Amino acid sequence: MIRHPSSRSTRLGILPFSSRDSMADAFGRRLDDDWHWFRQVSPGGIEPIDAVLVGPGGTWALTTAGERGRFARRNGHWYRWNRGTESWVPWDPAPITAARLAARRLSLYLERAAQPADVEAVLASHVEMDVQIDAADPIGLTVEREPERLTGRMTAEPVLSQQQVDRIVALLDPRQPLPQLAPSTPRG
Repeated sequence: MIRHPSSRSTRLGILPFSSRDSMADAFGRRLDDDWHWFRQVSPGGIEPIDAVLVGPGGTWALTTAGERGRFARRNGHWYRWNRGTESWVPWDPAPITAARLAARRLSLYLERAAQPADVEAVLASHVEMDVQIDAADPIGLTVEREPERLTGRMTAEPVLSQQQVDRIVALLDPRQPLPQLAPSTPRG
């Protein structure tokens, strides 16, 4: 897996990889160099996305969640398990919403750039976060805490061609030159 520096500028120009990124390390051990990792990417000035993976298996927007506890979605509503009362209480699913919106922002950005706009939303949950979702009530989001399971889905079947991957990578990394597009008319 190829790691790209953050699109956020640093004052001294030092790459932000000085601290270890355990999530990137876990994906890096399982994905080959056809995959590209971006941390804190904000293409076109959109709100930063925690991480983006682009490769033959598609474009994946990962949002990290630091919440702990048990959460469930039932009948269209979200609940959190309250250990004190041993009951489910209403919960504002801010991490779920943030992950879905991050993927949607990236999808709209890619669509405006005339690139494949299918972006998989992933909530990379904390080890102590358990999210239960009814299979009959999909939320358009994958909640996963183990990169091993996620890489299996990512590499299951190719979705993007190498040219599409290169173009999306060039859009996400402003230091990369954009590939030359073919002219739309003969001779010019």
